[in-house]
Order: sequence, then C-alpha cells, then structure tokens
Amino acid sequence: MQPLKKSPRFFLPVVAVLALLLVAGCLWKKNPPRHCERSGIAFGTVARLSADGGDAEGAVTECFGKLASLSSEFDAENPENSITRLNAAAGTGEWVALSPEVWHILSVSQAYSERTGGAWDATVAPLSALWRDALADGVPPSEETIAAAREKVDWKKLELRNADKSARLTESGMALDLGGAKKGFALDECRRIYAKHHVTGLIDLGESSIAAIGEKSGGAPFRIALRHPREAAPARLGVLPLKNAVLSSSGDYEHFFISGGIRFHHILDPRTGRPAKAGAASVFVRIASDEPDAGLVADILSTALFVSGAERGLALLPTFPVHAEAAFADGTEIFAQTKDFLGNDE
Repeated sequence: MQPLKKSPRFFLPVVAVLALLLVAGCLWKKNPPRHCERSGIAFGTVARLSADGGDAEGAVTECFGKLASLSSEFDAENPENSITRLNAAAGTGEWVALSPEVWHILSVSQAYSERTGGAWDATVAPLSALWRDALADGVPPSEETIAAAREKVDWKKLELRNADKSARLTESGMALDLGGAKKGFALDECRRIYAKHHVTGLIDLGESSIAAIGEKSGGAPFRIALRHPREAAPARLGVLPLKNAVLSSSGDYEHFFISGGIRFHHILDPRTGRPAKAGAASVFVRIASDEPDAGLVADILSTALFVSGAERGLALLPTFPVHAEAAFADGTEIFAQTKDFLGNDE
C-alpha cells in the first residue's frame, strides 16, 4: 500500500516516532513457555506483537527497538537518512549511497515495478503529495496538476548501482515514497528476530501487514478476520487461517473522500496519476514465511494487484518468483481469489 498520511513538518526523534507507548504484558504461564504481548506506535499506526517461547520478552523488546530504528531510516523528513538525501539530489546526476535497508527495498521494488508493468512504482511521491493535499481538502486536483506531477513519476528513472549500493533519480523533482513497502520490510525484520529467539506468535503492524510465526498451541492456525471495506466491525468478509505465513492488505477505505458521487482514495495508479479504478475495494495477499522477503513482497503486491484489478492481477500471480495467493473484494464480498485462499473458513 502507498498511504498518503500527512508527514510532520519537522523530524521527530526515534523516541517520539515510536512514541514509547508500549503496553507490556509479559508473564509466565502456569506451564512455560513464556508469553509476551505489547503494543505501541510505529509507522504512524498501532503495532501489536505477541510471542510465546523461552525468550518471548526478548524477542518483542528487540522488535520494537528495530521498528523505532526503521521508522527513522524511512522517514522522508529525517534530513540524515539516505531517502531524504536521494530525493534532494534528484536531477543532479549525483549517486547517493544507500543504507542496507533502503538498498534492499529498492532492489526488490524495481524488480516488481518491471514485473507489474509499473502498477507498483516507488517514485510515486510527487503524486502522493498532490493527492495528500486533495484528501485533506476534499477536492480533486486539476488535470493540469495531475499531469505535471505524473511527469515526475517513472520507476525507470530510478537507477541503482550495485558496485557501491548507491542510487540516483535522473530528473529534478522526482522523489521516493516507500509507504507501500516499509511496513512489509519491517515485518520481515521482526520475523527474523522471532526466529533468532526461537519464539512463535503474531506480528501485527496495523492490520494491513501481519505475520503468523508458527502456529497457535495445539497446532491450529491463527484466525485473521478480513476487514469489510464498507461496513463497520464486527462485519467481515471472511476469516483467513494464517500459519507460517504473512498477510498484506490494501483498501480504498482508509483515506478517501467522495466528490460528485466518485470515491477518491489514497491508492494511486502511477500510470494515470489518479486513484486506481480497477474494480476492487480491497485486496489481500498471502505468502508463506519460507520466503525471505515474504512481508516486503506481499506489501508491494497488495498495492500492485489493487491497481491492476482482479483479472490482470490473477494472471500476473503465476509469473512472480514467489508463490503468492490473493483475494479481491468489492464493496460487498470477495468476488475473485486464488484457489482455497480462505480454506474452509469463509
């Protein structure tokens, strides 16, 4: 997903980014393993982590530390990180050294931009900024301003140099927006931390990026309610069994306004410069956790498939180097999905 949340006008320290609003609940069960649950603010949303195992508390604590670090690294308002420096150097010809995290995201991002025909594009920031203001004001931008912003969006004009892990944006005014990928990357980092600590549990980075590490006690999968795009809870589209897998979702219901009977939302088609209109209200993508970049790829694909639509999206899935399952919903129900996406829990 490529969210268009308003960014602060100044850089907040890491402590403020995470807000340190951690609610701890780590305790010894009657019979080990140890159980730990905490929640806190990360990437502008509520992150909820639970873990079971001998070092559950250590895993959860380390994950929140990693989320704080990544929040700083991916904050476009942080003048010291590589994203800000790359954006500032756009059009100058300068190669900017990237952090390992940003290099990895952009390497994967560029591969999927090519595979999806530009439905995913990390250089969408000029359009994101334009529509962020439109969402705040409730007024669509003019065709002229859309066209001008769209001229500055093109994943092919983001160049990566492997020799020194650097990058450049070839035209002035270009900029990166990693909003649709950074939570997926963070999910993968937390998955690795859980594996290192030999714990199981659920990592929920704001409902749109979730990882089930292992399974529940007794071997049952975690059961994830799929949010209904038009009705309030407890309404849901179905229940997804999640076990040793990640789930990413994108929908037109988080940030939107309606003008002239048309819903204008935050998920943009980089090729048209406007909110995607491919017939879905929400898209869900599941990838097994044996894929090292499962979270990152699922995050990218939930956006790309939303932009592409069900027919094109389902045709694209077999062409990807990872095995991904997906479901597409309109305002009423899931109308297209890969085989057995919901299992027997519909």
